[in-house]
Amino acid sequence: MLLYGITIFVSAFLLFQIQPMIAGVLLPWFGGTAAVWTTCLMFFQTVLLMGYLYAHFLRQFFSPRCTWGIHLTVLIAAAVMCRVLPPDSWQPEGNANLTFSIVGLLAATIGLPYFALSTTGPLVQAWQAGSHQNQSPYRLYALSNLGSMLALLTFPFLIERTMTQYSQSSTWTIGFWIFCVLCGLSGWQTWRQTTWPELESESTSVSNETNRCWAYLGWITCAMGASVVLLATTNLLCQEVASVPFLWILPLSLYLLSFIICFDRPEFYRRRIFMPLLVLLAGFSILLLHLNVYAGFLLQMIGLCLTCFVASMVCNGELERGKPAKQRLTSFYLCLSIGGALGGIFVCIAPYLFSGFCEFHVGLTISLLIAANVVYRFYRSQQSVLPIWVAPFGFLIVLVLGMIATSFLYFSDSTYKSGVVFRGRNEYGLASVEDVESRGYRRFVNGQIEHGGQYLDPDKARQHISYYVAGSGVGVAFKALRDSKQVENRNLSVAVLGLGTGAMSTWINPGDDIVFFEINPMVEEIARQYFTYLENCPGDTTVILGDGRIQLKKMQQRQPEQKFDLLFMDAFSSDSIPVHLLTRECMELYFDNLEPDGILVAHITNRFINLLPVLEGHANHFGIKPILVDFTSKDPDIFTRWVLLTRNQQVLNSDFVRHSSVQWPSELEPVEWSDDYASIAALLNWSAAIELDGLAGKIQTEKENLKE
Repeated sequence: MLLYGITIFVSAFLLFQIQPMIAGVLLPWFGGTAAVWTTCLMFFQTVLLMGYLYAHFLRQFFSPRCTWGIHLTVLIAAAVMCRVLPPDSWQPEGNANLTFSIVGLLAATIGLPYFALSTTGPLVQAWQAGSHQNQSPYRLYALSNLGSMLALLTFPFLIERTMTQYSQSSTWTIGFWIFCVLCGLSGWQTWRQTTWPELESESTSVSNETNRCWAYLGWITCAMGASVVLLATTNLLCQEVASVPFLWILPLSLYLLSFIICFDRPEFYRRRIFMPLLVLLAGFSILLLHLNVYAGFLLQMIGLCLTCFVASMVCNGELERGKPAKQRLTSFYLCLSIGGALGGIFVCIAPYLFSGFCEFHVGLTISLLIAANVVYRFYRSQQSVLPIWVAPFGFLIVLVLGMIATSFLYFSDSTYKSGVVFRGRNEYGLASVEDVESRGYRRFVNGQIEHGGQYLDPDKARQHISYYVAGSGVGVAFKALRDSKQVENRNLSVAVLGLGTGAMSTWINPGDDIVFFEINPMVEEIARQYFTYLENCPGDTTVILGDGRIQLKKMQQRQPEQKFDLLFMDAFSSDSIPVHLLTRECMELYFDNLEPDGILVAHITNRFINLLPVLEGHANHFGIKPILVDFTSKDPDIFTRWVLLTRNQQVLNSDFVRHSSVQWPSELEPVEWSDDYASIAALLNWSAAIELDGLAGKIQTEKENLKE
């Protein structure tokens, strides 16, 4: 029994340790979008389904001895083919489909080892049920979830902080080889068994078969509901802050905790506690979705994570109450994996089904319907007077379901908001184009955040607008560099990571050239179809699709002589920070592609994360004095924060730059992000949106110097 327990614990630990590890490797390859983690989880759940199906197939059609021989062959093949880190040559092209590319990369690297690990739970429990028939195998299931949770919690706080990606992959590979030995020894104990324990005697009546089908459907539904809520919660947290392991792991840990509680201490799941909590938290979380910009990050995180945990407790608690006898163990786990995989697939295809973020509503609806089904079955089973709480609770469920349905319609139907010209969604997020007729203004909104706009009047279409005007970091950088270069003798070459509407091109003169790097093809379509900046730019304009860092590196390899005078890091998904674009290695790439007197400009405005310590850490590393430009635009009223990094002494000593910038905060503790470690925990403003040091609207700028 001890060997079985160690094998299951090690397999679960490795199974969930590899998930954030490999997703962290792939994250910068696909622009740091939250869809990377969602797609990875979908792949993991699908392979888990294949592993459970494999275990069920072996249990049904082969003897224990044959099962051990077949599985030993799989273990040997997986150990030989184990490869964690994909080579850089596998990096995707700009037009690659995110979902198919990630699935292909995962299958080619950890596909077979992950499959071998995923079979362990049901297979080892089936071996244990045969050799220790007087002991329940469900305790091993709780032990596997404990191993999974420990793997998730140790990764961001221990593994990621102390080990490079290469060290992580090497250590994991060694751990996998150890697991293969343990699993082989576990199966050896079944060598003398020629048959599995007899199946429970069941009637083949139509009634019994019908009940069994309903049981299978119930298991699948419960597992799917918990899976959808988990993935949707993770997406909600990541799309407005950053797609980082810390925010991936928190909801997943709570999800696993619910498994541990329900299957190891089932008495802790009390319907009278968790079902009312689910109803109340479902309504509260829907309210948070509509507050969004106005709700602090701590409130959002607590509200959404509590909802995820309670919904998982209800779904997994009902799973535990409906679990079968151990003779149908593999069927039970197979249904769980089917539900989990269906939930993952649904969330991955949701961007193609809904124009708004509606999968969270679907997950809550499934969870509430499970609770409603329990109430209904309780009602049907009562032969006497019903308890007084049943009717109010049933009414409350219906009320919250109506609230969710109304919210679903609001997010999925663009006609609920006036002025919407376009609304779309893909794996990179939500995007819309809205006309504000009172100001004669068209704006581009990514997620919940405005990312530029344009006047509708053709005579004003080339005017600087929003946060691309003269007093912003954009205007300061262009004017300061032109003054230092005496631009009548030299044109500018500009690179921009993040296209938006293309408003940066209003600063381009005839003879200049500008290259936009944009990972989201829908953004380019919006910029060309609904705005005219690119069409009317007097200089040479190029848009390169793909992650800015990868494409910039490829350009450097193809054209090493190509250098830029200005390089802007202005890439956001809603308000989510692309962490991989702000690491030390990426900063080195930026400076390698800049002229010696060029300027790197980082747009770091964010509601929840103060990125000044990161930029100060990089400035110290490169021996550069950073320039901070805070600006509040008048039309519309938007506050933005920019940091300029340059070795150009003319720019640093310019009176114009000194008057346009604000003093760098002296109390900051520098933070240096790298590709191996970049934690956002210490930079988060947990209570509310970033107050930006009270500098909004207080910029010391000489107005006459800003006029062109």
